Amino acid sequence: MLKAPVAGHVKTRLVPPLTQENAAELYKCFIKDIFAKIDKLKAIDVFAAFIPAGSKEIIKKIIPKKVSLIPQKGIDLGERLANLFSELFAKGYKKVVVIGSDSPDMPLEYIKMAFDELKNDKIVFGPAEDGGYYLVGMNRFHKKIFENIQWSTDNVLNESLKIARKEGIDAFLLPKWYDIDIYSDLQRLIKNKKEIPNTYDFIKAPFLDTLS
Repeated sequence: MLKAPVAGHVKTRLVPPLTQENAAELYKCFIKDIFAKIDKLKAIDVFAAFIPAGSKEIIKKIIPKKVSLIPQKGIDLGERLANLFSELFAKGYKKVVVIGSDSPDMPLEYIKMAFDELKNDKIVFGPAEDGGYYLVGMNRFHKKIFENIQWSTDNVLNESLKIARKEGIDAFLLPKWYDIDIYSDLQRLIKNKKEIPNTYDFIKAPFLDTLS
């Protein structure tokens, strides 16, 4: 799931010290690094679920040509996630894993683990350090997991796990990881430069001294 990297609409908590234009370019690098990493996975189909609806041509210039595009549909994140899972299961997929675009250095192994765990009726979450999740996977559509959640809070994962327990659905938790939300998060990010070649090349010239 990703947004069009338009200045003033992405990574706004990095502004300042970044300019809106720099924040958008940084986010574009995130997208490139994430899709380059996913490209190493075998036997899966990759989709870019994007917003806003009119940004398809912008996204197409950033992602690999073989990646299919799907517009996100829904008012809030819960509706958009539910609609995305519903659409992909309707296409006949048996396992669906959705990741965000705020954790470009997330280990590829975590995505592999998610698919491996989706053997029985189960939900897989990748817990984010801020209380949300960076990944969610299912092998059967469970719409209620995305309903009545207070999104953008530090209780998103806990609320989701409570719903899973109430519905009798097993949940598996991957290792914790972090999102890039504020400038200090970039200090952690640059330590994994092998995972983020596009991002690192963008950061190192104007910003590396202030992050070291």
